[in-house]
Amino acid sequence: MSMKGDLLSRRGNKAGNNPQAVAEAEMLSEEIPNDLSFEAFVSDPYAEAHNALPRNQVLALDCLGLRWDGQTLVVGAPKESWDEVKALAASLDIKVKLIEASRAEIREALSLTVNIEKSNIGQLQISATEAGEAPISNLVQQIIERAFLERASDIHFESYEDHVLVRARIDGRLRNLLQLPARLAPAISSRIKVLSKMNIVERRRPQDGQFTAVVDGRTLDIRVASVATVFGEKIVLRLLDGRRPSVDLESLGMGAHQLEIFTKMITANNGLVLVAGPTGSGKTTTLHSAIRAVAVEHKNAVTIEDPVEYVVPGITQIPVSESNNSGFAVQLRAVLRQDPDIILVGETRDAETARISVQAALTGHLVFTSIHATDSVGALYRLLQMDIEPHLVASSVRGVVSQRLIRKNCRFCTVKYNATTEEKVTLRAYGFSTDVLAKGVGCTLCGGSGYRDRIAAYQILTMNESLTELVVSRPDPHVFRKAASKAGMTTMDHEAVRMAVAGITTLDEAMTLLVGNE
Repeated sequence: MSMKGDLLSRRGNKAGNNPQAVAEAEMLSEEIPNDLSFEAFVSDPYAEAHNALPRNQVLALDCLGLRWDGQTLVVGAPKESWDEVKALAASLDIKVKLIEASRAEIREALSLTVNIEKSNIGQLQISATEAGEAPISNLVQQIIERAFLERASDIHFESYEDHVLVRARIDGRLRNLLQLPARLAPAISSRIKVLSKMNIVERRRPQDGQFTAVVDGRTLDIRVASVATVFGEKIVLRLLDGRRPSVDLESLGMGAHQLEIFTKMITANNGLVLVAGPTGSGKTTTLHSAIRAVAVEHKNAVTIEDPVEYVVPGITQIPVSESNNSGFAVQLRAVLRQDPDIILVGETRDAETARISVQAALTGHLVFTSIHATDSVGALYRLLQMDIEPHLVASSVRGVVSQRLIRKNCRFCTVKYNATTEEKVTLRAYGFSTDVLAKGVGCTLCGGSGYRDRIAAYQILTMNESLTELVVSRPDPHVFRKAASKAGMTTMDHEAVRMAVAGITTLDEAMTLLVGNE
């Protein structure tokens, strides 16, 4: 059978109901054309194509086999890897057709393909019965692998009277992965505690720990927290992938005007830039994107983090250890003696760290830091609540960025549609005249939710002369917020609606960010 016929037969009814699938099939003739879509191929994986190249070489070169007809292998790879991919294929006596794709696209696609090949989407390949006999160490490892391949940020092991529920946080929301017999709870708890060097006997007091696990050739740093509940312990694992592709400024989600403002803010010679938001709102990603953008060769850039989540070449990264008396404030003092130009303080948790950061900004350093606050104005007032004098806040702060994460439409199943009457009313209220929106209809790759991945909606406050003078007088936050809005500060929900108009998310998802309108 020809490759085109093979593709059609594999897709069956799906191709018949999907014009894009039929079009792709027509494209795949014996002479493979030059304008194939990497994204379209990824949405319909072929196991034999993925396995045509050695796995270790695939990971090393960031490439991925997409289609294979026994003679020609279609491979997605970044342009800089093409020569090496061709050499590899030649050594295996395989003819290749190359399609350009970024390293970030390849790595996401690799997680998709392993996900699909190793297990059915939405179903962990471990039954409760099998788990009873299987070594607990294997069970824990398989759960970690499954959650990571589903792009989970956290895994929850929850003990109940008659079962253990395993859930994973994917795109900000918890999803059930697996239900296990209650009798396995002590063994699971002990296994995780052994890995993370926690006290396996202590089951009443909260404990913290960490360990590493290897999944699909990638080393994960896993943070562990346990707490006693009515029916046993609840254990939560936070999965940190140091090899996660970096996000450049243009990919953060800011509108063109916001990006221009933020770029000016972070390219200043000195000053304090605050990034605000709750835990898990993407602050670390924004901070790392900022320091990557400005950490040029002639600058000494240093980060102080708890933990160091992503390794950045060319930047000195220092981990914080409160237990060893080397917290943020202690490390920040030490860094100031290291001739720094740019300093990233992972989090301003206390008044001492805030005071040192402000002084560093006032003495010629560019300082980035995160802070917990509901919006940009709240972040500014958080410094005042830490007893930083108003005139020092006014003199040091360049600007504040606050953010929340919203779910993106799944790009594999997004369709456009005509907005409802109610949606049109909402759009007009935000100043948009469009009548067309987009949403994901649900597919295998998004678990039927219509959403895949998340993006940040931002609110940016730039300190101008009038706002600087206003801070010194320390007015009520509502008064300052009105002045900031008058100076051009938009709300996060407005930015999210802009993304809905652009087809990035749904209007329903955008409206979850009704903040900043006090």
